[in-house]
Amino acid sequence: MLLSVLSTTDPLVRDLAALAASDCADLLTCDFDEDDAVLRLTRHGRQLWEHRIPLAHPCLTCSLREAVVPALVDMAHGGTERLTLCLPTAVEPVVVVPLLAGLTQAGEALEHCEVTTCVHAISQDNARRDLLTHTPLSEVGLALFEDDTRCTGEVLMTSLGYADVLLSIGEDELGGDLVEHLRPFDTLRLDHLDQVTADVLFVARHDVERAIERVHPASTSAWGGPTTHGVWTLDLHSERPFHPERLLEFATDLAAGGTCARGCFWLPSRPDTICTWEVNGGSASVGTAGGWETSAHTHIVVTGTGEDGVRERVEAAFSNILMTEAEMPEAFVWIGADDGLSHWFPDEED
Repeated sequence: MLLSVLSTTDPLVRDLAALAASDCADLLTCDFDEDDAVLRLTRHGRQLWEHRIPLAHPCLTCSLREAVVPALVDMAHGGTERLTLCLPTAVEPVVVVPLLAGLTQAGEALEHCEVTTCVHAISQDNARRDLLTHTPLSEVGLALFEDDTRCTGEVLMTSLGYADVLLSIGEDELGGDLVEHLRPFDTLRLDHLDQVTADVLFVARHDVERAIERVHPASTSAWGGPTTHGVWTLDLHSERPFHPERLLEFATDLAAGGTCARGCFWLPSRPDTICTWEVNGGSASVGTAGGWETSAHTHIVVTGTGEDGVRERVEAAFSNILMTEAEMPEAFVWIGADDGLSHWFPDEED
């Protein structure tokens, strides 16, 4: 059975995209309510069945797997040839699709399935708001669990980068340009529902490693796009680390409002650690992503719109935070020293 996956952050957009996909595949739609995962199988617009599976885990991924995988096994053995799995709204494909792909290996539960195209559908009319302003999922009725503190920008940034195909619906030209700046070069963009065809959904096999590479902070790229409506992208790169004290001083400028960003940096006080930087939905987050397998470097990609001075402020902040060439000979005196950033990297302190 060929299995494509659809993700969204908008229930209406999911309905439209699913309707388009229903012309060439059965649809398995998954939703969560307070107690259950709800699965609905439809064919050509007609619902064939609805199953409710009690949620046995607080872990979203575990609950989704326990609900969806047995249904996929039954359909594969029942002769279904093509199926589109419509994920619950605001579920990021990166937490589900690699798991499903892993289960298609020989001897695994889904060995008779092949994961094909991962599609993310987005309203470009809402893209600017959802990506650049702080919109908590809980405020728009999309929180998946009680303590879901994510915002729309966080989900969108990851989903846009991970998906093989972006279905961008709407008329807002700035929003369309913003989507284009965040779309990786090796993915396909569709602007019309009638472009959702069997060839798009089921011909190409999903490459998990490549998709993860697109969203990993240490391997993300600057893709750029049209600038007619004021959207811009900065590709900020250096072999030098951030100065810990100046990072604290200029972090607010580097995470300027009205921007979204992803990337990595290193610190002389933590030279073996990939430090991550992400800005979306009006907020910034710092974390870690393991250790360096290549030479440590600093690389942050920032996308924003035409607000006066924002681009220049971000560029200046990046330059100010970097250690200077004159400081580099003494950089490693920071090793083992208190860099004042333990509250940003609590896992490193354990």
